[in-house]
Amino acid sequence: MPIMTLLPEDDALVHPDWTANGETELWQCLDDNNDDTSYAECSVNGRRFLILYTDPSVSEGDIDTIDSVQFISSGRCPARGSGGSDLIIRFQTPSGHDETLNYFNNANYESESGIIRETKPDGSDWEYSDIEGITTRCQKVGTATVRLSYLALKVTYTEAVSADNATFFGANF
Repeated sequence: MPIMTLLPEDDALVHPDWTANGETELWQCLDDNNDDTSYAECSVNGRRFLILYTDPSVSEGDIDTIDSVQFISSGRCPARGSGGSDLIIRFQTPSGHDETLNYFNNANYESESGIIRETKPDGSDWEYSDIEGITTRCQKVGTATVRLSYLALKVTYTEAVSADNATFFGANF
């Protein structure tokens, strides 16, 4: 199945306890996996931010079905002696599918992937319009500091079959 990656495009809402390091805006810290070159950081429990993602890189007419959507992230907890730091990531639009990711006490960033979601939070199939303007909410849990360097959405889809290919294959097989 083909895959497209939706990257952060803008901040919808950022609590002041979340800071951008290495970039001006928080979302810019999350659009590439570059460790401590640029990252979002927070050490206060319960603080949130909302991120808007880029529109799909594949046109609607070229997609038959959206098969799944999954969080892809990279982060770390720089505190020594800590059990790590949790981050709850949730689809905000459409709303639901809370996932808790833990970034352990580590000098290196670790990649964390969410559950492969084959349906929207309400149980219905993903539609193209659902991934246009999709938003996520991230909430810091606990007192240990967390650094997040990447937060993207991996979208798998089935390509639409063009009429020309259907005729060609139907006629020759």
